Amino acid sequence: MVSGLTEDKKLGVPGNWKMLSYTDEQYLLQYESKHLALFTNALSNFLKDVAVSMAADELVRYTIFSALATSLTWPLTLLSLTSVIDNPWSVCMARSKAVGMHLSWVLTQRLHGDRPVTLVGYGLGARVIFFCLLDLVKRNTAASAGILENAVMCGAPVTSHHMVWDKLSRAVSGRIINGYSSNDWVLSFLYKTSRATRNVAGIKPVGGNSKKIVNVDLSSIITGHADYATKMGDVLNVIGMARQPMEIVSAS
Repeated sequence: MVSGLTEDKKLGVPGNWKMLSYTDEQYLLQYESKHLALFTNALSNFLKDVAVSMAADELVRYTIFSALATSLTWPLTLLSLTSVIDNPWSVCMARSKAVGMHLSWVLTQRLHGDRPVTLVGYGLGARVIFFCLLDLVKRNTAASAGILENAVMCGAPVTSHHMVWDKLSRAVSGRIINGYSSNDWVLSFLYKTSRATRNVAGIKPVGGNSKKIVNVDLSSIITGHADYATKMGDVLNVIGMARQPMEIVSAS
């Protein structure tokens, strides 16, 4: 399990993942906590500034996916706020790629044993998984074979190019799931301004010839990127990996 935003530590068990039932043996990857916290705070401040600075009707127009998909032009009011979030976002984009490649190496060491692994993540956490898979394919060794069963990436700030996703599918024996929301204007905005491209997996279906690739539309659940931090239970339910919330036992 790989989160893309910092979570409430008071819960003891990360709230986002309490409904995961795919296996009773679960691990949460903790990575770049400082930078992830900075990005989470920056995102919160960015959304507050947007709400104050932009007229409601203008913001609604730019949350319509048809507008996002057909134009790289954004309102000047919105572009003027990028200084709040640009640097934390860029740092986390680079760090999550590095973490993903390191996770690939860790998995090849088989510290978890010989059991196949399913990776689930959202946002920057999905980006970690993306580059983990790419690195496993690149390694193409006996040590990297059969490690991953499934990979679930939701709201992923990565390319949607079909050739890349076909390559990713070689790293799993089961399914590779792209969970996307056409309502995620924040992801679209951040990715387009930094990459000058509209081909981002987290807001649209990805292509590919592999039958392992599955696209899941989360638009009815996710109305903005920050929703992933509180609605992963609903997301997991749609994907088919959820159950009733687990009981949290406090050790005292």
